[in-house]
Amino acid sequence: MLALGSPAPASAKTDKTVAYPAARVFPAAVRFLRVDERLTIVEKDADAGYVLFELAQDGKTFPGALELVAVESAGRPAVRLVLRIEDRPSYVEIAMLERLERKLRAELGSEPRPAPRPEPKPAPKPESPPTPPPSE
Repeated sequence: MLALGSPAPASAKTDKTVAYPAARVFPAAVRFLRVDERLTIVEKDADAGYVLFELAQDGKTFPGALELVAVESAGRPAVRLVLRIEDRPSYVEIAMLERLERKLRAELGSEPRPAPRPEPKPAPKPESPPTPPPSE
């Protein structure tokens, strides 16, 4: 006997890392979600680094979350943006993160370039063994 179950609902999670400090990204991300995307903000916590929101689409409401995780990239502060919208395909999250990245560039300027890597120090020359005294 073959049992068929219903497919599991989509639960995608998309992330992107941007090279800005978290303290500057959080307020811009909240403005992006509320003003640009016109989403309903349910809860937010800058210290914990998350925003819970609702996306109204196709006559339904889908819960979502944007997490901001402070990381380091190329020796500089950065933020990993993790976006999850329940029961929506991943391309919705990808497109939203791309729009958020454009907003960050518009408001905060271009991402800082990585610090130049220091020139490697030359390896020390091996010491030559002492020469034996001449034999007589």
